[in-house]
Amino acid sequence: MTKLWMHRGRRICAKALWRGAAACAVFIAVIPSATVPSFADACSSRIDAFNRAVDIAPDQAAQAQVEAIVSDPNCSGYVIPAQRRLAASRLAAAQKLMAQNAPLDDYLTLIIEADRPAVLWQAAATLAEIRFGQRQFVEAAHGFDRAIDVVDNDTLTPHDPGRAAIEGLLQRAAAARLLAANAGTGKEGFVVTATRGGRLGGIFAPRVRGVVPRAVPVPITFEYRSAALTEQGRQAAMELARAIKEQQPGNVRLVGHTDVRGGPQYNKKLSVARAEAVAAFLKDNEVEVPVEPEGVGADEPLQLADTHALTQEDIYALNRRVEWRRE
Repeated sequence: MTKLWMHRGRRICAKALWRGAAACAVFIAVIPSATVPSFADACSSRIDAFNRAVDIAPDQAAQAQVEAIVSDPNCSGYVIPAQRRLAASRLAAAQKLMAQNAPLDDYLTLIIEADRPAVLWQAAATLAEIRFGQRQFVEAAHGFDRAIDVVDNDTLTPHDPGRAAIEGLLQRAAAARLLAANAGTGKEGFVVTATRGGRLGGIFAPRVRGVVPRAVPVPITFEYRSAALTEQGRQAAMELARAIKEQQPGNVRLVGHTDVRGGPQYNKKLSVARAEAVAAFLKDNEVEVPVEPEGVGADEPLQLADTHALTQEDIYALNRRVEWRRE
């Protein structure tokens, strides 16, 4: 991949409409043809046609050239670079429209198509932000999970985006899952975390490009003013049990949290009871490592980088959580 493509070193950034944060797509440009290795000669005509098409516009003609590269066995080493370049071009075109305050319908298809091959984490994250802003929290959670997995694949993401970007994706993925779980019966509910290689990825990944998620908010919901798990809460607790069995930590620390409603003593007692209920569930489901439950009431609200478009009820929901704290 790196023998054919290089970063031009120029970024087009637009202020994301849904977060007030910069979302940047990197253009990928072709190394001059004189430096293309000889083994690419059998594919060079397809590569040239693809580059010309993308330079004109990231449209169906460019997509047809990508499909031609995919179908040609001589071009197998250039499929992902071609997909990434077209995705980046589509995302940049969308971001240009976003910067001009164009209506969503003018650029949404570009972002969807940029994300479709799942090779560019910025495309997945941008679409997830849009779904988050539309309160489609299930779709948002899946999109952030996808972005995390693309970031963690050094073939798809050759350049590490850095700790801040990775931690931001993890935070948004967790928030989307918590909000989906609290959306109400019949609306959204428990979001199954993405798997990779048969193991849980997304927010449950033991590390993402060397970044270890130290606090994993698990979307375990409870009956009102109770430590009894809901059906969705049991699903989330079962997924936590699976993650612990897969990763086999030396011990598990569970921290219960509540929102600010109710007195401090009541909230502390409830948070402890909920953490203990999850610990008991894990034990009943064959988690053999030591589990240490504790509760902090409303003393440690979830730190949110962006509360844009969140209601007060959303913030309450984000603060009602049980965290798996990795030491």
